[in-house]
Amino acid sequence: MLAVLLVVVAQAAPPKGLGLRELQERARRNDPRTMQVAAQLEAARGKRDEASWVFFPAFQTTAYLAGPTPQRRLIGGDLDPDPTNPAHLKPGSTGGIFHGDQGVTAHVDVQAIMPIWTFGKWTAGKSAAGHLVNASEALLQRARDQAAYDVARAYWGYQTARNADASVQKVRTRLKDAQQTAQKLLAEKSEQISRADSMKLDYLAEEVEAQHASAVKNRDLALIGLRLLVGAQAGEDLPILEQELPQAPQPPNADEILRRALQQRPEARAANEGVAARQALVDLARARLWPDFGIVGGVRLTTTTNADNPASPFVDNPYHESSGFVALGMQWTLDVPQKLARLRQAEGELHEAVAMQVGAEQLVRLDVQQALGDLADARVRVERYGNETQIGKQLSNQAGVAFDSGLGDARELLEGTLLFMRADGERLRALYDAQLAWAALEKAAGAPLGP
Repeated sequence: MLAVLLVVVAQAAPPKGLGLRELQERARRNDPRTMQVAAQLEAARGKRDEASWVFFPAFQTTAYLAGPTPQRRLIGGDLDPDPTNPAHLKPGSTGGIFHGDQGVTAHVDVQAIMPIWTFGKWTAGKSAAGHLVNASEALLQRARDQAAYDVARAYWGYQTARNADASVQKVRTRLKDAQQTAQKLLAEKSEQISRADSMKLDYLAEEVEAQHASAVKNRDLALIGLRLLVGAQAGEDLPILEQELPQAPQPPNADEILRRALQQRPEARAANEGVAARQALVDLARARLWPDFGIVGGVRLTTTTNADNPASPFVDNPYHESSGFVALGMQWTLDVPQKLARLRQAEGELHEAVAMQVGAEQLVRLDVQQALGDLADARVRVERYGNETQIGKQLSNQAGVAFDSGLGDARELLEGTLLFMRADGERLRALYDAQLAWAALEKAAGAPLGP
């Protein structure tokens, strides 16, 4: 009754450690490659916002406070009846900069240009920037998918190494028992075993130790890779869920996977957005052959502390000025040959983007087919090497029992153990390849395919 209760409690207890999906989500957020592409996406959004505000008036402002300025005073001040008569100037107003009262000049000049018709330049530029943002978002998804795939490879590598080490530990224990039995039989001068058979057992024990060291190295390397991918800090505990390697997944429908991949794969979406952006840049280069029309406005204010300002329409007084204007303006450069050359460049880049779009579609098809082929191959190897493992295990157990009971020799034990070790190692490798093929299939499809 107690044993049944312990089994029920063990089954009800939640597994300890982070599973594959949790680690993949952390890698999607913290992998340096995704952070780099996310920064590029922010830059692309900034360019889009810049293109969206092109109709906001561009204000150009010039301001200064200068001095000392020469005196410009009239005898009658601002109301002098004859301001153009030099005799009406106060003394010191014609003697140079250091004669008379010293003063300063304050000046402000503000001009604003607001485009109202650009023959499609604004629309094309805004469209190109928008497609650039969409392409950057697709590239960010690609970086996250790559991070998730790398996590799957490291995660299943860790589980494979851990399972392989557990299998090696069982063989190691069995060999130690066989070595002890062999030493006992040699001491008794039994005809069941020879010195050469005992040395073969020692040889196999060394092989097992070497495989154990390789499994430990692969396990530790996978853990380091996982910590780097998920962005674990130094000293942070990163518990990994320990689980047996699952059986090879059933292959999905090839046509459905290909359809989803062509729709969802970030490389394909980025290529489509790249073509649209290049087309918008071609439209922009063509629109630059035409002028820009806009509204131009400005305000000029100037005042000087030691200069009078007579109210006369016939006096040009640069020391006191107050004016403003609004006009309909046009801007057009006639470097037509250079503009036509830039148009040809944009068209060439568009053709390149179209070729990349075709290549991206072909790459998607190839990745899907390769992942499906790898999964099918891994499934066959899992089945065959699984059968071999069972056969090798039976041979090893039978030979071990016979050797311990004195009815078998060491050679049969060696052969059975070697067959079991080889088959079990290949079985674990096939299970790992199956999980890796499934992760590659999810990456090729552009979305997770299961829990």
